[in-house]
Amino acid sequence: MITLNLQFASATPTSTLNTGVKSAADDALDVASDSTAQSPAEGVKVSLSSVSLQKAAEDNSAHSNKDIEESGLPEQAQSILKMIRELQQKIREKLEELQALMADTSLSPDVRRARVAGVQSELGALTNSLMTANNNLAKLSRNGTLSSEQAQQAAALAMKS
Repeated sequence: MITLNLQFASATPTSTLNTGVKSAADDALDVASDSTAQSPAEGVKVSLSSVSLQKAAEDNSAHSNKDIEESGLPEQAQSILKMIRELQQKIREKLEELQALMADTSLSPDVRRARVAGVQSELGALTNSLMTANNNLAKLSRNGTLSSEQAQQAAALAMKS
């Protein structure tokens, strides 16, 4: 007997096709499906020390801003571009944190709602800071500190993360 277990969002009965022959492979499949249905699959959890995380972050930030430092843009523009990249990274991290919180079923709905609100507040502050940094970069091109070519280069560097 071959059993097809089709699961959809709605309650669908299990379809069974009886061929009259049950092989050892079918038995193995039944045992494997029973064992996976009983316990959820476990993943590998890796935890790194805070020192190694900090070192990795420093290495990444040093390499990620190399193109800004080699751009030949004025120092003020370079510092704004570095700030923009840092803010973009923090926003990405907060978005990941928000997604993890929303998917965390171990929290009660009230606790989850409160934590989500806190992360959303932090995201709002980071987004406002990013807008301010972008406006400051635009001011540099409007007031003549950056030539039109430099303004284009700065815009390209700001979009690169």
